[in-house]
Amino acid sequence: MSPRGAPFTTAMLFIYWMVFLLDQLSRHGASLGPFMLAGAIIPSEVVAGQWWRLITYGFLHFNFAHILFNSYALFQAGVFVEYVYGSARYAVVYTVALVGGGVAAYLWTIGTNDVTAGGSGAIMGVFGAMAILAFKLPSLRRELFQAAAIPIILTLGYGFFTPGISNAGHVGGVICGAIAAVALRPARGQDMISQLHLGQDISADT
Repeated sequence: MSPRGAPFTTAMLFIYWMVFLLDQLSRHGASLGPFMLAGAIIPSEVVAGQWWRLITYGFLHFNFAHILFNSYALFQAGVFVEYVYGSARYAVVYTVALVGGGVAAYLWTIGTNDVTAGGSGAIMGVFGAMAILAFKLPSLRRELFQAAAIPIILTLGYGFFTPGISNAGHVGGVICGAIAAVALRPARGQDMISQLHLGQDISADT
């Protein structure tokens, strides 16, 4: 799969890094930059009516390791899932997972001073969609399910045993992304199956 066939994923990665760099350059020694303060999920601010934080949190990252890991994960899963579903349907999956992860993280942290940010809720939703594709594309079932299940299990396992990780956001994201993927038909599902069969035929001929 080529990034050229995944414009939505490419746009999300561009936004991730632009917002991150602007936020870091504007910190001036503060623990959190102005973008983080204005857009991360801070429970008291959401309660006060700043509902947009349930969306904007997904474009913010705390540090270089955080954004690097999320960028790699989104690239690995997003390029393929976007190609198979088509950009419009993939955008629906991503957005539903983003909001679902944000709502779950917010509900889990009400009454605390926890700050939640990062694209991992939406990214987990993309892996959830990949798991659903394993059942919609039987010819690729084992490969797709393995490619989706391993990152999901590792991410949730790491979150359960590591303080400061919003595992509620991960769970909300993967569930909502999977539900959205169930409701949508892959735009290029048959293309993927045809490519697989073509590749198998070529291997058999050689």
